[in-house]
Amino acid sequence: MDSENKNKYDFLIQLLSEGDAMVSLDARLPNVDVPVSHKGNAALSLVFNLNFKRPFDVQEGGIYATLAFGGRPYKCVIPFEAIWSIHEPESKKGQVWEESFPKDLELKIKANTKEVDPEPEPYLEQNYNPEISQLKILKEKGQSRPKRDRSHLRVIK
Repeated sequence: MDSENKNKYDFLIQLLSEGDAMVSLDARLPNVDVPVSHKGNAALSLVFNLNFKRPFDVQEGGIYATLAFGGRPYKCVIPFEAIWSIHEPESKKGQVWEESFPKDLELKIKANTKEVDPEPEPYLEQNYNPEISQLKILKEKGQSRPKRDRSHLRVIK
């Protein structure tokens, strides 16, 4: 095992001993065995935990696990050569291996660059105000104000 893969192995084992580990991989590589629907994904992210009910094994060659995709089990083979990032899902603390990072995958890292193109949300207007939009819809329906919420729960004193 080369030093980079040994580093990935050790880091994954450390995270798994603490809880969940999210692994990002290039599923397009030939030795990766995942469902066909995910095979073209250069940034496939999978969460692993030692408490999985299905078979799960981390060896020097990679990760061998039966995972559920759409409720159907699939025996996955994930060699360490395909893994480019491992992190803890909640804290986002982890490691990225630049040597394994897919060359055609572009990530915008806003924290480390000053050349950030601000991209507005495509589905929101620049001065979007949900209250104004709701009133506009109500006026179109001929109502002047929203109906009161008549939920089934009431406060009893």
